[in-house]
Amino acid sequence: MAKYRLYKNNNRKSAGFGKYYAKKAAEGMVEMNGLIAHMAGHNSAFSKGVITGVLADLVECVRELAYEGKSVKIDNLGIFRVSMKSKGVDDPKKFSASSDISSKWQVRPTGECVGKAIGVTRASGAALVWEEDNNYESPRGAVTPEP
Repeated sequence: MAKYRLYKNNNRKSAGFGKYYAKKAAEGMVEMNGLIAHMAGHNSAFSKGVITGVLADLVECVRELAYEGKSVKIDNLGIFRVSMKSKGVDDPKKFSASSDISSKWQVRPTGECVGKAIGVTRASGAALVWEEDNNYESPRGAVTPEP
């Protein structure tokens, strides 16, 4: 289950000042080896070695194509691309790509990952369920799981 924590908005300039909001609680990171083991555990006909090679090639190729300025769509997951943000300069002759452009990765959801709500997925048959994290001091006092 995904977990959340409640926080009070203490920003006096905000329209939501004084209200409580849920924020996702960090649940850790699954790295490549963990993903490979997870995939192999789904009664896959492919060994961990084959999955490792395919995923390594996928990562390398997505990065290569994105660095060429292309967007890469992986159905029912997302469109991966590199975006840019540029500083403004007064004199175009003084513009420098190395110092006046910053880049970052962007992912836009596609297929089953698009929508206002997340529900049952075909891949796992599981639905996303939120519960309050019990590893912090809740503003509600003792944390009791929601039904």
